[in-house]
Amino acid sequence: MTAGAAPDTKATSTIEHAKQEGKKSLILVVSKGGADMAYPSLILATTARALGMDAHMYFTFWGMQLLTPQGREKSMEVFPPEIRKAITSKFPTVEQFMQQAKQAGVHIHACSPTMDMFGLTKTSLVNEVDDIIGASTYLELASRPDALTLFI
Repeated sequence: MTAGAAPDTKATSTIEHAKQEGKKSLILVVSKGGADMAYPSLILATTARALGMDAHMYFTFWGMQLLTPQGREKSMEVFPPEIRKAITSKFPTVEQFMQQAKQAGVHIHACSPTMDMFGLTKTSLVNEVDDIIGASTYLELASRPDALTLFI
C-alpha cells in the first residue's frame, strides 16, 4: 500500500478472520536459498510482526544458505543483473532485511538436521540466528492452535 492509498480491505478482513480463529503466530518454513524466496518470507514475517503476531522463520534445506554469509550474498544471483539492480534500488538487501526482521522481533531458527547434512556449525551462521532446532521443535511450533504455518 502506498502513502495515501486506501487500506486493502481484503487483507484487513483476512487478518480479522485469522484473529477470530485465534491465529496469533506465523510460522514460516523457508526451504529455498534464493532471494526470490527470501524476500517473500521476510515480507510475510515482518508484516506479521507489524500486525502484532508472533513470527518464526524455520530455515531448512536450501533455505539454510540464507543463514550463511556466503549464501546470503549469492542469493541475488537468481535474478538477471537488470532485475537485481531494480530490486536493490527499491528494497534492502537480504542481509539488511533479515537484520530488520530480527529487530522487529522475528524469531530465526536454523534446522539442525540440515546443518549436519551440509556440514555447517553455529560459527558458520549469521548473527541473526536465534537458535538451532530440530524437526520436533519445529513441529511443536507449527502445531500450536494459534499458529498459521506456511511452507516457502
